[in-house]
Amino acid sequence: MFNHIAIAGLGLICGSLARDIRELGLSATITGFGRNPARLKKACEMGLIDAWHTDFAPGIAQADLIIIGTPVRLIPKQVHEMLPHVKQGAVITDVGSVKTAIVEQIEPAMTPGVFFIGGHPIAGTENSGFESAVRGLFKNRACVLTPTGTTDPYALKRLTEFWTAVGARVVQMDIQTHDMIFAGISHLPHMVAFSLVNAVTDMENFENQILQYSAGGFRDFTRIAASDPVMWRDIALMNRDHILNALSFFEKSLGALKQSIAAGDASSIEQFFKKSHDTRRTI
Repeated sequence: MFNHIAIAGLGLICGSLARDIRELGLSATITGFGRNPARLKKACEMGLIDAWHTDFAPGIAQADLIIIGTPVRLIPKQVHEMLPHVKQGAVITDVGSVKTAIVEQIEPAMTPGVFFIGGHPIAGTENSGFESAVRGLFKNRACVLTPTGTTDPYALKRLTEFWTAVGARVVQMDIQTHDMIFAGISHLPHMVAFSLVNAVTDMENFENQILQYSAGGFRDFTRIAASDPVMWRDIALMNRDHILNALSFFEKSLGALKQSIAAGDASSIEQFFKKSHDTRRTI
């Protein structure tokens, strides 16, 4: 499929991807790139990668597929840095959950014969790091690819076949639609979870250690607040407009509930909960 795959940013997603590439025999060689030699050495010792480098000049020239899994704000800069070393025919993609800012910064800089296609596998856990890599993480999960009017059809075909080989269902979407959708169904829940944990932490009676009484509901709802703060900082900044719009809808909904509770309006409260209950049951 791809004889040599290079991965920049071996976190949970790319660590899981490297494991599947290895176990499914999808590439003869996997090379890891990053800033921390000790981490890269450990990934190599674990068998996730065959070789590693801390800069792109050595090794990247042999890669047929380059996958970038670093925090989203770093992705355009890294693509620009690696381009002088990338061979003709290579496909570059990413796994970030923001697409517009990334694609618009990268596509104009692409050299002839080298292809970039934005990607976003809809998979993951609240854990981070390649030590938390999950075998088969992408099986039966959607992977969004965001081709544009300038995307090479053959490069898109090859990347689609790659994600299909690791078990994903490939969906194509334009970049703006992607960012609007995931602001609502992914980014907003994280913003709410982070805010909820902070709100409870800051409550006046926190000195009574109220979190020790947290039960399944609180733990389940706030599980994603354990996600990587740096990754989510970058997502919040790069998809700012769509996230702000989603937060406005959330504030309006929360405000309506607050008003109904303040008024003691049992009927409105029940209808509010029922609407959410019915919607959730359809998911």
